[in-house]
Amino acid sequence: MASTFAGLSIANRGLTAAQVGLTVTTNNMSNIDTDGYSRQVVSQTSIGPAAVYSSSLVGNGVEVTSVDRVNSFRLNQKYWQENSSASELEVTSNYMEKIEDVFGTTDSSDISEALDTFEAELETLADDPTNESIRKIVLSYAKSFCDTLNTAAEDLESIRDQLNTEVNTAVEEINSYASQIAELNRQISTASASGASTNELEDQRDVIVDKLSGLVGISVTEADDSTYTITVDGVTLVKGDEANELECYTVTDSDSDSYGMYGIRWAESGKDFDSGDSGSLTGYLQMRDGSTADSKGVVYYMNQLDKFAQTFAQAFNEGVTVTSDSGTETTYSGHVDGVGIDDDETTGIRFFTYDDVSSADFVDSGSDLEEAYSNITAANISVSKDIQDDTTKIAASSTAGEESNTDVLDDLIDICSDVNISGNSTATEMYNLIVATVAGDSASAETAYSSKSATATYINTSRTSVSGVSSDEETVNLTTYQSAYAASASMVSAWSEIYDTTISMVDD
Repeated sequence: MASTFAGLSIANRGLTAAQVGLTVTTNNMSNIDTDGYSRQVVSQTSIGPAAVYSSSLVGNGVEVTSVDRVNSFRLNQKYWQENSSASELEVTSNYMEKIEDVFGTTDSSDISEALDTFEAELETLADDPTNESIRKIVLSYAKSFCDTLNTAAEDLESIRDQLNTEVNTAVEEINSYASQIAELNRQISTASASGASTNELEDQRDVIVDKLSGLVGISVTEADDSTYTITVDGVTLVKGDEANELECYTVTDSDSDSYGMYGIRWAESGKDFDSGDSGSLTGYLQMRDGSTADSKGVVYYMNQLDKFAQTFAQAFNEGVTVTSDSGTETTYSGHVDGVGIDDDETTGIRFFTYDDVSSADFVDSGSDLEEAYSNITAANISVSKDIQDDTTKIAASSTAGEESNTDVLDDLIDICSDVNISGNSTATEMYNLIVATVAGDSASAETAYSSKSATATYINTSRTSVSGVSSDEETVNLTTYQSAYAASASMVSAWSEIYDTTISMVDD
């Protein structure tokens, strides 16, 4: 037989359950714009008779068993994976755009324009080879061409320095996020053991894991106590309330692509850190140190610019021999073959050297000419000290004493743009090929990032549709719980009247 006050007790439980529902709904609505918040739902169950041997035909009402957050760990894992990949591609795309700005386009490039201007002034000199004023202008434009290459190299080096700074910043952020996740793991474990709600703590942790996944590729597993274990390329970064820290150090191995830059290692073990194949940190390292055709970064494009500077300087100084399709060879004289004003014999002077050294010092800088030219880079190419000190040494004639002879100067003009100086490429074509490569790589990076970003956004939208708060849904819940609360309140009133009447009858 049911308890005398069973009805009032059941109605009271209904009030309590409805009140919890209203509170949860209010909490959801107030956090509708909170980043990372997962909507919460009330789990409740009916209460049966007090004992299996009870003769009561009616249960004891409702009981709230838990308030759970709605969240898909599977979708979280997919998002973290895609977010890591998208973040790496975002870094590549952004920095390729910076590199592209340095090289310009095939239609508009500071280096191409400087070369064209230098060539144009050589043509002016060919019309009046003894004019000292024009010779000084030629020197000015030659120095401008070198300065433009120097500036481009400095800009690329500056981009590399930015990337190096980003590496250090990313490591600091990874350590910070790992420490925060470990602390939240501790709080979640403690709260879970005491039976307290961990919903908000888990939301906070997932927001931080989102940020961490943007920095480095991670693998996340969840333990029975709801704590996370996070690994990077198979090495544990976070487990329970412990975090494994990273540290940066300066690479001193001169054979390493990252020489002079930051290396990364695990602080405790001292072993080198492998960022895996995704995450913005991987993007920073790749763009900073990539030096091969399969791993293109700033170093690769710097090497291409250096090769252009070396090849052009050597062709202009030493001359080139071109073989036609029919096998006919044509030789174009270099500056070293020409004669300056009032010289009695071939000057033997190199027009381009590096760091303003003289032609003689340049030749002595290597065991042979090839080694000497390997010392030239885009960062240090210059007009030789001989030419800077005396513009009469700018070669024009092929024969001493023939001041109106411009045979060598004409060949030098052809070498600037018309003669193949590298394979089947003229100087202009050689540089434009570098520009086209950079532009193509930049476009590919942007396309890849857009595609991967769209995938990550789609997955994020999917998980938001699961865990996000819907104002329409919560409005329906609010109405439902209000009605339930009102009904339970009415039942309390009704039972109160019944008990008052019953008690009065007993008293009478």
